[in-house]
Amino acid sequence: MSKHAIQRVRERLTKDEWELVKTACRRAIDTYGSSSVGVIAYRLKEGQRNEAWSNESNGNAVMVIIRDGRVATVYLRRDTQTFDLSVSRTDVLVDMTGTILKKPLVA
Repeated sequence: MSKHAIQRVRERLTKDEWELVKTACRRAIDTYGSSSVGVIAYRLKEGQRNEAWSNESNGNAVMVIIRDGRVATVYLRRDTQTFDLSVSRTDVLVDMTGTILKKPLVA
């Protein structure tokens, strides 16, 4: 994991949430590889975290961007926002929660 990603996890997720996110990412990597994949890894149980118009990452979905086998970043995104390859800037975008995308998006 990049230092940036470690910092983002500490700021945004509890230890239990991070364990669930890691499990989802491992499942995604097993299926889609780890060269360029965006993973919708977890839906926050309490709903949106942080204010929509603040400077902090906010949302109810945990996004993980994996590039070249490493977690590049982790951020929150609202499920009402667009989820596509231009957002993740990856070759694959997969929803491991099964609640946002109907099927994986592949470049």
